[in-house]
Amino acid sequence: MYLEFFGLKTDPFSLVSDPRFLYYSESHCDAMAHLLYGVRERKGIILMLGEAGTGKTTLVRATLDMLRSTRVVPSVIMNPILSQTEEFFEAVLRGFGLEGYRRSNVEMAEVLQRFLMQQARRNRIPVLIVDEAQELNRQLLEQIRMLSNLESDGAKLLQFVLAAQPEMAERIEAFELRALRQRIVVRCRLSSLNPQETWSYLHSRLLCAGSDGRAIFQSGAVEVMYTYSGGIPRILNSIADNCLLAAYARNQVTIDPSIVERVAQHLELKEITIGSDQSERIHQDVLRASVTWKEVVHDLRSGSVPPALRQFVEKLQAPDESLSASKVLAAAMQRGE
Repeated sequence: MYLEFFGLKTDPFSLVSDPRFLYYSESHCDAMAHLLYGVRERKGIILMLGEAGTGKTTLVRATLDMLRSTRVVPSVIMNPILSQTEEFFEAVLRGFGLEGYRRSNVEMAEVLQRFLMQQARRNRIPVLIVDEAQELNRQLLEQIRMLSNLESDGAKLLQFVLAAQPEMAERIEAFELRALRQRIVVRCRLSSLNPQETWSYLHSRLLCAGSDGRAIFQSGAVEVMYTYSGGIPRILNSIADNCLLAAYARNQVTIDPSIVERVAQHLELKEITIGSDQSERIHQDVLRASVTWKEVVHDLRSGSVPPALRQFVEKLQAPDESLSASKVLAAAMQRGE
């Protein structure tokens, strides 16, 4: 409704995870570097924690996009509503492009192990990515631990990326999961945005949606948005989307604090508790971001992926051949491998 009014081509604040709109905050850069490093060096199990709405799913999708045409072979479980080992194995095999093996746990485990061995010989890196991993029951977490034991020539055959909410850290502290906990050698955590990042996050999404780079959100409005969202991207998206709609209805081309206040009340949001000193720091941080915004617009348009992260991917050279997983496995089985 408001896209043409603000000079936008697409919805800038959709709640759908879209890698094109990933904002590389310091926390997100650090987390992606850990993911890429853990996969490249075949560290086994990688755990990424983050509160709901901090962008775990978007970061996972962006990482997968970066790893296309590399040696990495992913199997992705985005919504692990699984209860039985059979369902888990079937989902893993299906993610690797291996269909028609739902007969028994033993058979599916053998198929998976044979596939992993074959991939290792081709210098490929199979990776199982599980989003919302805190939903996995103890039985499936134990299965992941057992699969993480598969090795060949001193290297892990299967890498794991578990993206989960913070309560996952408490779950794996249980005595029964101590063996799994000991195998998690790479950990990272997504944090909420700080005030300066909040400004850049909002306007970078507008830029990705087709904006000409002008500051649609006034600095005072961003301060209010931060106090109601705590810097959590999903809440920021909800506030921002409603603010654009409200401004459109008022025929205002910029968002001021009064619009944010009305939207926050409508969404029944509560302000985070801050002291006067912290309020002044928020003001200064947002002001600095607004002053320097025009200087970073060009960099964002030319590509937002930081060079250091690109270097991680460049070292994962693309394979020479491009056969489907099922055909490669079938050929290997014919050879008795």
